[in-house]
Amino acid sequence: MRATTRMIGHYLFIYGAIGIYLPFLPLFLAANGLDSLQIGFLMAIGPSTSIFTQIAWGNFADKHNRRKEYLVIAVTGTALVCITLTFFKSLSWLALLLFFYALFNSATSPLTDSLALDTVADTRHFGLFRRWGSLGFAVTAVTGGLLFSYLPVSLFGAVAGSLYAMTLLWTVSLPNPRKWNRPARAAFPLIEVLKVPGVKQLLFVLLLVMVPYAAYSSFLGWHLQSLGASRLWVGIAWTVAAISEVPIFGMGSRWLIRTPARSLMAGAALIFSVRWLAYAYIQSYPIIVFLQLAQSLSFALFYLAAVEYLTKLVSDELRSSAQSLMQCIGFGVSAIVGSTIGGWLVKTGGIFNLYIVMAVLSGLGALGSFTWLRYKS
Repeated sequence: MRATTRMIGHYLFIYGAIGIYLPFLPLFLAANGLDSLQIGFLMAIGPSTSIFTQIAWGNFADKHNRRKEYLVIAVTGTALVCITLTFFKSLSWLALLLFFYALFNSATSPLTDSLALDTVADTRHFGLFRRWGSLGFAVTAVTGGLLFSYLPVSLFGAVAGSLYAMTLLWTVSLPNPRKWNRPARAAFPLIEVLKVPGVKQLLFVLLLVMVPYAAYSSFLGWHLQSLGASRLWVGIAWTVAAISEVPIFGMGSRWLIRTPARSLMAGAALIFSVRWLAYAYIQSYPIIVFLQLAQSLSFALFYLAAVEYLTKLVSDELRSSAQSLMQCIGFGVSAIVGSTIGGWLVKTGGIFNLYIVMAVLSGLGALGSFTWLRYKS
């Protein structure tokens, strides 16, 4: 198979597995009798672990030029941990397993994106690969909602683990970038990435925008169920969001040719802000599910533009370290803050206060995109 076809298949599988894990992990935890603070604590374990492990994976992948090999190891470990979740229910055991999940899974997204960026001739076409990930996520999210309407959510680990095992079979067929890339010359590629002008400003904008998104990811299922939604509706909500991303990732390459990446980031952050305000005031779960369509012009557009912005800042040999750092801030540090503070806000002030705070932070992210980001291509 062509390298592009292999990458498309990998995105379908890897995000298909995430389409089970991300929407239904909070429901699995809640089914074990945990409250919002305990769920917030457990949801923060993975991101807090990935802060360090994600950077290490990217650093070694660049240094030794073995991105595919590390990705195979990471997917294997992730599959084994997910399957093990089926057999342990206590808070301490769940905390330990989610730590090991993060240890392995933290490498999958940045290394996958690095391999995709190696495959395309023009990095602005990255979205043409990433859209297949959204499609895979959408299919399994709605399937999971239907599946867990009939099966106990206690089987969550076995289902997620099986999907990651299927992903592994495809991962071994991916193209190997060692054939055309050179190892990073720096002893610590991450440090070289941080020295690049503009990187720190980008990371701060990421933090402002992705903290609210992390809180949304942790508590969307809980919020919908509190409004009377079934597990099927929770799956539909995630599916609507994922499907809406597909055309944006497809058209985004053309937008990036005509519009500076920082402008697209600012617009997406502003849409995020309006979206969170709507979620704060609307008390009907079918309407909130419909508003999940805003995922396209908020998350998908912001993520695509941020990847392009960062890719243009750093050299090819530092790509895995740069993507790992972006994932670390965007989905690691942000998730720690979003899930823990989000859990506290929900418990003390309700979901309304959470979304208002999220809207303010996203608005600051939009402002920061214009004032702090200088690279205009």
